[in-house]
Amino acid sequence: MSDDLRAKYGADAFEAGTALQPTGFARRIAQRDSIDQHFTRLWLDFAIKGLGRRPALDTRTRLLVLIGQYTMAKSHSALDDTIRAALAAAVPIREIAEIVLQCVVYGGHTVVDPAIDVLHRVVREAGLIEELRKTQLPLDGRDSTRSLDEERAKWHPQDAADPRAAEMIAKHGWHAVSRGLVMRPRHHLNILSWLDRIDSDMADLWVKFCYGGMYSRSMIDDKTRLLCMVGDCLAVGEETNARGHMRGALRQGAHPREVLEVVFLTCANFGMPPMLQALEMFVQVMAEDDRLDEIGNPPLKVETFGK
Repeated sequence: MSDDLRAKYGADAFEAGTALQPTGFARRIAQRDSIDQHFTRLWLDFAIKGLGRRPALDTRTRLLVLIGQYTMAKSHSALDDTIRAALAAAVPIREIAEIVLQCVVYGGHTVVDPAIDVLHRVVREAGLIEELRKTQLPLDGRDSTRSLDEERAKWHPQDAADPRAAEMIAKHGWHAVSRGLVMRPRHHLNILSWLDRIDSDMADLWVKFCYGGMYSRSMIDDKTRLLCMVGDCLAVGEETNARGHMRGALRQGAHPREVLEVVFLTCANFGMPPMLQALEMFVQVMAEDDRLDEIGNPPLKVETFGK
């Protein structure tokens, strides 16, 4: 049957499909073919041979973005398959694990716990548990190797001059506050001081977990982390942080076309409306930063129908 389908839809479709979905592709194409062959060809041309192989993202980044999106969407069969695809593409298991674990920030434990089950099963079957043990951080994470003076040089000048920086550091410690200032300039102090005024104890728990902890682990480069976080946010329709992480990814060296490609992947996984919404968001970010020419100078919004 698979030979018949390979002849029908082309060897290149099977090559692209098994690279993305090593255990599930044969079943998926057989199911679709049994229901509607025209739909199957459209799906292959768009999602598999098309979006699955565009050059704007390298294979590692594409698969890590997908792992984050499938974790957030609780799409566990796709997550299982994509972890296996990433391992086959020689993506380090520690990087794969990090993308799953960082979803706890936007998805919470109801999202990450079942994803950890999937990850642990695949890792155990692949004989990579010891590799994860060897590459884990010490109990204090990266704290002993960080320097406030080095990080302070990376703060935005407005944040460095803001009296709230010293106030928040005195309350919550520099390890947590400084990482937020590096990653979210001209935003981190606003949200931290706002939450601190509402409930200082909760603010302390939050900033130490998210910024002092999860965002300070350095298990993966910040550019890739932020591109994956854009994908995570778009998977659940979260706009505020998606916008912030788009700008953060650009600040960490991502090309605008890489951010756009994460948006386009969202179309295949979650449909046209969230993709168009995210595109408008990103166009506005590029306009605010005077970089619209880098993405073709599009209008800020899709023109209203009938006008």
